[in-house]
Amino acid sequence: MARIETLTAYKCRFSYLQRNNPLIEEQREAIRKGEEPNYSFSDFIETYKEYTSNLAIGENSDRAIALTENKVEFRERNEVKIWHIMPNAGKQGKPITVMKKTGEKHNYGSDAAALYEYHVFVYENDNGFIAIFHRQNGSGCKSVFLETANNAIKGKGLKLEMELIVPMVDEINDVTPTKIIMQFSKQELSSDVADNVNGTKKKHIIREVVLNLEEQENSKILDILRKLHAKEIDQANAFTLIKTELNDDVDYNDAEIKVRIGGKRHQKIRWCEFESIVGAHDISARLYEAYKSSHDFAGELAKLSDEYYDDILESEEV
Repeated sequence: MARIETLTAYKCRFSYLQRNNPLIEEQREAIRKGEEPNYSFSDFIETYKEYTSNLAIGENSDRAIALTENKVEFRERNEVKIWHIMPNAGKQGKPITVMKKTGEKHNYGSDAAALYEYHVFVYENDNGFIAIFHRQNGSGCKSVFLETANNAIKGKGLKLEMELIVPMVDEINDVTPTKIIMQFSKQELSSDVADNVNGTKKKHIIREVVLNLEEQENSKILDILRKLHAKEIDQANAFTLIKTELNDDVDYNDAEIKVRIGGKRHQKIRWCEFESIVGAHDISARLYEAYKSSHDFAGELAKLSDEYYDDILESEEV
């Protein structure tokens, strides 16, 4: 079983834009009273399908996404509305070479995008909605989905907010940080012409410091990461606290964390990906075992997503 299959859940809500709101005069009173918009996922999905029906670009996430009408399935279960969304998403803005197994090569320019199918499950009841994103080996479409979703509804004076739901009991949630590599880096133009398309810059690490988190001297930093894991502090605050503990003159601006997962597997995680890793619900073994019998990957994935949603409700995490 080479791939790691996970589900990552987010509690979602729509709120009013406070800045750059084209409808600020119409919505000012509702904003002043702290009211929630009368806007559901049922309303949103129609707008989003139209916005992404051809191709939507996420400039900040450096990715593109496309969602056609036939890639959205709807059903209801126990008075919960469920959407299975299957967008195509992937990197954009760089030249692409597609190789066939025969050796045949197809080259595309930076105006093309390399897209793969992903799966998102959205559950809506009277109390709100939860989005569950499927990821393979850490790859998913959450970032570009969120960015393009907000682009799609900005004209309505609204924004989509998503809060990570950390699994309470989970094999992959047994994550123990063993080392942190603090980095000071600059973005510089790469010597590789392909890396410089559209002004893309390559990360150039100037200084690194490695801290062994299994040593008592670094226990305070380990505690900070545990608080981040438990959602007691956010990533920005955690990074500031770690820099304070180092107490040197270097303005570190990035990090990598080495972790031990489930007591056996070791993995290096970029700082910006730490939230997604600790929020992952590992379904690898169960998904592949079920797929052996049914040969229905999407169907088995939907069953496991439904089960995870039920577990989240039972845990009273939302």
